Amino acid sequence: MEIYAYWLDGEHLRLSGWGPEDPSLAVMLKIQALLGHTVVLSDVQLIDSPVVQTLFESDDFRSFARSCPEFLRCTTAAPAGSDSFALVTTGLQRTLEPGWLSSSFDTAEPLVRLSEAVLERGDANPGPLFARGTALGALYEEGGAVRQRLQAVAWTLHHFSREAGVPLGTTSVTRPSSYCDVLEEVAELPGLPGHDYAPVERTLTYLHTHLGQSDRHRRALLVAQLDATDPPHRTAIGNTATQAWNAAVQRTLGTDGASPRSLPEAADVGLYLGSPTDALFEPSSPASPSPAGHGLASRQLAAVGALSWQDIGKIQRDDTVTRRRDEYQTALRAADTSAAADALAALLRAVKKKLPAAGHGSGHLGWAAVEAGLAGAGLALGAADTFGFAAPALAFGLAAERLLRGSRKRSHIVNTLMTTGRRGSWTRRGDT
Repeated sequence: MEIYAYWLDGEHLRLSGWGPEDPSLAVMLKIQALLGHTVVLSDVQLIDSPVVQTLFESDDFRSFARSCPEFLRCTTAAPAGSDSFALVTTGLQRTLEPGWLSSSFDTAEPLVRLSEAVLERGDANPGPLFARGTALGALYEEGGAVRQRLQAVAWTLHHFSREAGVPLGTTSVTRPSSYCDVLEEVAELPGLPGHDYAPVERTLTYLHTHLGQSDRHRRALLVAQLDATDPPHRTAIGNTATQAWNAAVQRTLGTDGASPRSLPEAADVGLYLGSPTDALFEPSSPASPSPAGHGLASRQLAAVGALSWQDIGKIQRDDTVTRRRDEYQTALRAADTSAAADALAALLRAVKKKLPAAGHGSGHLGWAAVEAGLAGAGLALGAADTFGFAAPALAFGLAAERLLRGSRKRSHIVNTLMTTGRRGSWTRRGDT
């Protein structure tokens, strides 16, 4: 299955307080790789995601990405028939728009400079870009943090535009929805829980009061307006808009599902749209006592986190793991809940046998993967029409209620599937 990961979005990472020293999202990606999912990156994630930059700074990951090209896919809004360089560099064009903001650098200037150099050369190979005597080589000293991050962006672009076999695509959506469109749709859903309806309503009211209709598709303009007005509930408004922005990107990319992750005070918009995959799994940093109240300590992440990306690749290529993974993915696509559960259990058994004995309890991988994988199975199978009360989704909603007992998000799926109620009371105001 192809998924769009909200938590790879640079702004989502900034608002969640993620730091490059936190390995939890790399663990999450390793789990996705072991389960056979393809992670779809947008044009902005390619250039302005600190997690993607951290990955491509590493020779270990770049080698893995070359050996397993199906793990990452790039889809952008480039015109159909574009060559790989034009397709991959659509995000660079965005950086040249007035008012564009970077989420991974203190200012937009470093990415603007890189964009100008890459587009002028028609190539993103980091060696020639940063060679002595070049503009970038003169601006950013060798070994400096900014230069290392820019080189990682260049490696990412170079990988997708030049490596053989890397999946690329253009969106088939001719009229992408904006994050404002998404919020309006969610506000009108029946049975929307109050803790999510309130931030959606506040965000919509703010947008219609402070931004004209033509400005409601650019997140940077909302951020600038929030900086200028500093309204009450600013965190809820900004974070909810970011969740909705990623939901709109998910639709534009046309993935099978998504991986929404909660932001403070925000409505979890992605749980109510399409097929959210593994939305129930909240990765934990080593300093955090638990994700979603489950008590997954740092030692329990070690089984996966201690593996290099080359180790992940070796496990992926094992004949038994490959067969079990294909069976699991086939069951997911066929919407066969029972077969997916059986195939997942068999896949996890095969993977655990390949973990090193020093991995501090290979059984912990099964726990984490069940969270990411079984949640993904249930949500993906049942939520294509979230409000259709499909039997597989309802069954999984009940399982999720038991699994997430005590967690704030335990009510989302159950309320969505089982609660009938009036539509939201928000009505669209006149444009300003």
